[in-house]
Amino acid sequence: MADSVQKAPTETGDKSLADALIAVNSDLRLESAIKNVLSVLLSQFAAENAHVIILDLRSYDLKSFASSRNINGEVEAIPIKCARGYLEWRSANMCPILANDVPSAPDFEMVLSYCPQIRPRNLISVPLFAKGEFFGLIQALNSINADGFSELDLEKLTMLGRHVALTLRNSWLFEEAIRGSREAKSLYQVGVALSASLDLDELLDKILDSLQRVVQCNTAVIYLVDPKDGSINQVVGRGIPDTERDELHLKVGQGITGRVAETGVGVIAADVSKHPDYIPFRPETRSEMAVPLKAGDTIIGAFNIESDKPEAYTEHDLELLTAFASLAAITLERARSYNERMTARRLADELAIARRIQMTFLPSQDPVIEGFDISGINIPSADVGGDYYDFIPIVENQLGVAIGDVSGKGIPASLIMAAFRASLKAEIRNNFAIRAILFKVNNLLYESIERDNYVTAIYCVLDSKNRVLTFSNAGHNPPILRRANGKVEYLKEGGLALGTFPDSAYEERPISLNSGDILLFYTDGVTEAKNTNDEEFGIGRLLSGLEASKELKAKEIIESIVSEAKNFASVQSETDDLTLIVIKAL
Repeated sequence: MADSVQKAPTETGDKSLADALIAVNSDLRLESAIKNVLSVLLSQFAAENAHVIILDLRSYDLKSFASSRNINGEVEAIPIKCARGYLEWRSANMCPILANDVPSAPDFEMVLSYCPQIRPRNLISVPLFAKGEFFGLIQALNSINADGFSELDLEKLTMLGRHVALTLRNSWLFEEAIRGSREAKSLYQVGVALSASLDLDELLDKILDSLQRVVQCNTAVIYLVDPKDGSINQVVGRGIPDTERDELHLKVGQGITGRVAETGVGVIAADVSKHPDYIPFRPETRSEMAVPLKAGDTIIGAFNIESDKPEAYTEHDLELLTAFASLAAITLERARSYNERMTARRLADELAIARRIQMTFLPSQDPVIEGFDISGINIPSADVGGDYYDFIPIVENQLGVAIGDVSGKGIPASLIMAAFRASLKAEIRNNFAIRAILFKVNNLLYESIERDNYVTAIYCVLDSKNRVLTFSNAGHNPPILRRANGKVEYLKEGGLALGTFPDSAYEERPISLNSGDILLFYTDGVTEAKNTNDEEFGIGRLLSGLEASKELKAKEIIESIVSEAKNFASVQSETDDLTLIVIKAL
């Protein structure tokens, strides 16, 4: 090892150095510049081998290259892996180094472990500085030069190093500018391509096609998280054999990708066999990278890419994939929101149609019956409900009155209600006995609806001439009979809800109606309306409302009760249909 000695280069040496500098600066592409530097080191110092080590200004890792000659005798730059111990040793010796007996020098086993191609005997090495900061080093080595390297060689290498540092740094910056421009162009093109579609399936395919233009990979998979329950429910992949697609499904927190979907932090697995979260899937996979798909602060999914090469991905690749994921997430969320809006709009249109059809099943006007004041109302909730009421003329002086409530809500409930109405009307034409009508309707519903569905209903016949009402209650809220003297009765006689069991028997009961008596039929949407304290409107308030409005006409009694129930109910609470019938004996 020796310090550099100041000697004036010879004229021949000056020309040789000038030629070397021209060669070093002949191509600004980084790969070519490194190869040129290696060629100059071999030729200028009669070296068997040469090394160039430069600092990656993105990751601050050292990238190492050794000289090699191809079959044509041309110098090639071969990437090699630095021994960590050597790097630590070399960073502690930042001055130029000359050693002509490497095997016997202290600590030079570091050099030996770093030079697998030869066992160097002679070595010269100088650090590279760019703008005062360490940027790497260059060195020439040989094993057979008996004279070794000279102090002049070291001085020459030091002078050359100043120019090489500037050249390699400029080449690195130039390469980064080109790569950055290329990546920016790719991301722009990706953004344009993705913005052209709002079909989710088509968009997922486009994302996967575009992804392979941005980052090299052997497989690519998109996992989407269900916003309702947080499970991973949609998987689309490229490079995955069809026989293995069923194995792609993960849970949040499971595997590298599941962990990314859980934490929102991207991951590089340089060696998947050593990563604690890795789940073996493809035998060929050596390295893996995953990043979250985020819409704002919400994780909507994750990207996963795999490579058959070890250490295939860098921090820069992670940044690039994260940028790509941001573009994709924005587009995916826009497509998902659009599809949800369109689905909601279609559903709203279907519900509106169902509601209009349902309204045609209800009476268009109140019946006019001598000696009685009769009125009914159905106020639908936002959804299509299963409430039903009807006034059905039978024979002279006899009017059928029905009210019903189907379990559940929405279109299924409305379909069951339509089936109940059709069955009821068909049996009314064939039978006069209420118990027979409900027996037949029950069996028809039992045969045609699911076991967890049913209908509560009351069917009665008002004989206006004899002022008698005969009824049967099939599991419905008991109607309230307020006698003129203030006494209250509940009409409970009947049987089970319709459709629950086959061959159910139903009891019927006649009651006489006198002047001033009021009958109130209702569905549970009235009594179960809730306020902000989660209290129900209840029977008590319903009775109070009836008592307060008893002198009013039937229609006005209904309006008064509906007004009280609506004023009581919270705007935020989920509301059901409100259905009421009032029969007032005059």
